[in-house]
Amino acid sequence: MENPAFRRAQASAGAAAGWLLAVLLTTSASAAALLPDTPDLAPAVSREEAVVVTVRVVTLRSGDLDDGMRRKPDPNRLPREEGGIASGFIVSHDGEILTNAHAVANAVDVQVRLADGRQMAARVLGLDTYTDVALLKVDAAGLPTAAIGDSGHLAPGQWVVAIGAPFGLDTSVTAGVVSAPRRYLAGSGVPLIQTDVAVNPGSSGGPLFDLRGNVVGINSMIFSRSGGYMGVSLAVPIDLAMQVAQALRVDGRVVRGTLGLEVQEASAELGRSFGLPDASGAIVLRAVRGGPAERAGLHSGDILLGTGSRTDATMVELEQEIADARPGRTLTLNVWRRGALQRVELTVAAAPADVPLDLPQPIASHADRLGLDLAELSPAARAALHLESGLAVLEASGAGLMAGVQPDDIVVAVADAPVNALADFDHALAALDPARPVPLLVMRDGVLGYLAVPAPRRAATAIPGAAR
Repeated sequence: MENPAFRRAQASAGAAAGWLLAVLLTTSASAAALLPDTPDLAPAVSREEAVVVTVRVVTLRSGDLDDGMRRKPDPNRLPREEGGIASGFIVSHDGEILTNAHAVANAVDVQVRLADGRQMAARVLGLDTYTDVALLKVDAAGLPTAAIGDSGHLAPGQWVVAIGAPFGLDTSVTAGVVSAPRRYLAGSGVPLIQTDVAVNPGSSGGPLFDLRGNVVGINSMIFSRSGGYMGVSLAVPIDLAMQVAQALRVDGRVVRGTLGLEVQEASAELGRSFGLPDASGAIVLRAVRGGPAERAGLHSGDILLGTGSRTDATMVELEQEIADARPGRTLTLNVWRRGALQRVELTVAAAPADVPLDLPQPIASHADRLGLDLAELSPAARAALHLESGLAVLEASGAGLMAGVQPDDIVVAVADAPVNALADFDHALAALDPARPVPLLVMRDGVLGYLAVPAPRRAATAIPGAAR
């Protein structure tokens, strides 16, 4: 026989469960109503992806022939020109492109692939490592251009989109929010946009868009312990980047002021150690020899507190003011020295400007020797090096430098022909196919390896006995 009490308990439990489910559904609906809608990124991406380009760079590299050669010579691991991938975006119909300075700083060859698949050679009109902005130019007309936004109105939490070529994967889209619209890094007076947008190698130089499809920044760097994205990305504000681009377009460089100082931030503890009541400013580490600061008597241990009437400037503010000062302008610095405030006047100098790498061209006397200034070794020198042949490299330029030959290298052979004299080098070079790279057997720090030097443009010169 069924127990009535049991039926009542079942009914009560069912009612309670229904009530709980209703509460949960209501709560979930309320919470969902409070959450913002995920933005639809597709319209902004479709409008702007055509202006994004992939930048492929060949740079000069330095260093040993190859660490692997010290263990076991491996011709497949000998150095080649280093290649890199970055991103960029078009800012003029006739082919001006913005990207990062660090991506093209040592470039000897820059190729740009447009969104429509066309590949073009680009030249570097100018670069500015201070802001990490570079201006490239391809010979083209009628190109689509990016819509330039206003980075000054960005706010924390605002959605932004990055388009670039991480790991060479063209037109990759990532999104996130602005974490901080003005983030300063130690040692830099450049305000950066901090976001949580995923940025990886190859994305550098690409645009950061708002949801209207306007460029608000140039993706520049990440904070990472692994070399990959870890949630903190930094971009150069587009307002600043466009100012730099205009200077590069007109002058090929950005003129900034300098006082010739190395400084560090005055922390509270350091300030107290110097007897400074309130920590602020920048502590002088070193005054550059011959610079404005040294001439004005500034030295290590001085603390710069501000200019004019200010004595509470931060190091970033001081760096910005000095960098923005026109060379030749007189600045009055408030300096804390040995427990007392002093005023020091100095004249702002021009900071060294960044210039694109101008690939050295071989001078006439070296043109037929691959840009190498060579000297013959004495028999005693060859014996000390345990060599039967070899020419010492005094200077390297042009094709030789580009291939990785360095001063103090020893050229042991051209292809398989040993060289003891300059005439041997000339004879061996003339015997090779002028359309092919020249294989040089080089010794560096006791390690032998071949380097392929780009084919020289040399006139046909008859050398007695040379095979053709």
